[in-house]
Amino acid sequence: MSGDSSRNAGSRGSGGGAPGPAAAPVIAVRMESLLAWLAERVAQFPRDHRFTVGDRLLHACLDITEHLVEASYRRDKRTDLAAASRGLVRARILMRLAHALRCVSEAQHLQFARESDEIGEMLGGWLRSAHPR
Repeated sequence: MSGDSSRNAGSRGSGGGAPGPAAAPVIAVRMESLLAWLAERVAQFPRDHRFTVGDRLLHACLDITEHLVEASYRRDKRTDLAAASRGLVRARILMRLAHALRCVSEAQHLQFARESDEIGEMLGGWLRSAHPR
């Protein structure tokens, strides 16, 4: 995705009111896409790790998505954005663990790393713009 997407991370479309279902911030849509991709990978985890590392990884990403959506509805977004940022760190750690346990391939690990880096950049931009000056 291009670098312009970070500028639109908190945009809600042309309406001035609360965002509707189709007006989710770009970052939330990206996270939702990563979550769907990840759910398919976790379904293939070995049984020994699917219900431990896999579930925790999915829950971390679900929490991130939830915080991003919540932030889009709040005037003071900082608390939800900070929680999403902490969740992204947890998800990255869990993915490294999944890779070390051979639950995901090198290519899958790199794919997650690329996507999570882009989401992290967008999140950082949104956090900076939400910080009072």
